[in-house]
Amino acid sequence: MLDIITTQTASGSVSGLRRTRTLGLPVDATFDTTGVLDAVARNLASRTPYLVTFVNPSSCAVATSRPGYADRLAAFDAVLPDGSGLSLAVRLIHHIPAARISFDTTSLAPKLLGLAEQYGYTVALVGGEPGSAEQAMQRLADAFPMLRFVGAFHGYGDTDVRTRKLVALDPDIVICGMGSDHQEKMLLALKGAGWTGCGFTCGGYLDQLNGGMDYYPAWIDRLNLRWAYRLAKEPRRLWRRYLLDYPPFVVAVVLAACQMSLRRRSDRLTEIRPSQSIELPSRDAIGTGAIP
Repeated sequence: MLDIITTQTASGSVSGLRRTRTLGLPVDATFDTTGVLDAVARNLASRTPYLVTFVNPSSCAVATSRPGYADRLAAFDAVLPDGSGLSLAVRLIHHIPAARISFDTTSLAPKLLGLAEQYGYTVALVGGEPGSAEQAMQRLADAFPMLRFVGAFHGYGDTDVRTRKLVALDPDIVICGMGSDHQEKMLLALKGAGWTGCGFTCGGYLDQLNGGMDYYPAWIDRLNLRWAYRLAKEPRRLWRRYLLDYPPFVVAVVLAACQMSLRRRSDRLTEIRPSQSIELPSRDAIGTGAIP
């Protein structure tokens, strides 16, 4: 069901997102990245915490296996549909526009990093194998020469130690790629420790950067075949997601869309009422000829 129409940020400003409950997950629908970037810019300027994460069809499987995952997602200011599958699910089930917004080079990442470079905001990277975040930082530094980095951390080891180090560095922006649920826990822990910047989960983005800024060929992106391209490049890591998690997701979307369609039809029939009741004349009135 569609829970609320607008999503308020922690600072109380309206972000222009429409939060839905889609297959048990909170998912925010929006036309494009503009509303998200506007909210980020406002919260960076006021130094108010603003957390953004992304969900895809495999997130439904994560929610089933990890208690509390959906609640942690709901604690984020923006939960965006990462991939065409989930954005299509929102459109089919709720009949509202929902653009695909991902933290990668084809979507939100270059716009956010350009904003940070323009206004001098500091950035920290978290995630990947040891050395991965440092390599990603170098790639981004080459692409955005004026971008100010304050740290890069791998995604393993003691989370509390990493949290304390990040709070001490106090970056304006943290980009965290540690896998579903782990990355959300990391950003929520940062906020809970008093950090007031803007945080973004990024999945495998840091690892993708190590292969170059343009991970997806233009024609792959244009045809929305990013999932197939990733599966071909990373079969050992992604086969389960695409071959086991996605088919049940497709079935669930079809069933939910049919259920919502039937509910809307039932609601419309319930709302149909005569505009006013018609009072029939009594027998006495008929007998006396008192009918006008």
